[in-house]
Amino acid sequence: MKTNTSTSQKIGWVVFVIGVAYMLGLGWLRSWWVVPTANQFGSDAFTGLLGLVWALSVPLGAFIVAIGAALIARVERRVIWLLMLLLVLFESWRIAGTTSQMVPALFGIGGGLITLFFIGSTWQWARTRPTLSGAGKTGSDLRMVGSIFFVVTAWDLCGIFGIANYVLRPELADKFSVPIGSTINSASTVLVMLVLGWGFTYFGQRISRQAQAVDHMVDRVHQIAAAD
Repeated sequence: MKTNTSTSQKIGWVVFVIGVAYMLGLGWLRSWWVVPTANQFGSDAFTGLLGLVWALSVPLGAFIVAIGAALIARVERRVIWLLMLLLVLFESWRIAGTTSQMVPALFGIGGGLITLFFIGSTWQWARTRPTLSGAGKTGSDLRMVGSIFFVVTAWDLCGIFGIANYVLRPELADKFSVPIGSTINSASTVLVMLVLGWGFTYFGQRISRQAQAVDHMVDRVHQIAAAD
């Protein structure tokens, strides 16, 4: 935004806080009550308008947070419109659904693409790391480690839904007598790896930002010294 940036930033902070409150208040905090109720009464526990608001708390709240952050960052107007377009398309797709039938090729192609994107991302890290400063390298390293946890999580999810726990094929789970403890262990592992992945990503971004701030200060000192 090139005009009235102070106002847009204030609006961004309001939007950002609303998104954070939505995600934490309804997406996380209220889930402590929704989940036990759902375990007792099934899907009736989150039907109606309040149930829909809760169900969208993270998918919708994430976009609200991103839009607020974009306004705070004073990004170009087209980026704001792009985020809004993605929000509409994404939520429409979630409501419409993909398919209610098992399509093995869908999971196979998706898994292959995830693997290729990980390999490409790691290759890009290897190419750009030598150009970074000390702290910048550390931040980049942490983000790379985070991506490792994300790709391993994707692999373990395949094990939960497909071969191993057969969550999407209950008849096979019964046939091979898959113990519920195995599925619980796999799900717990996935959760831990997601926490680690996001943790490494966050701290990697934070360290990289601090490194950029230091580099900017050093450049300013050199410019002042050269002017003198």
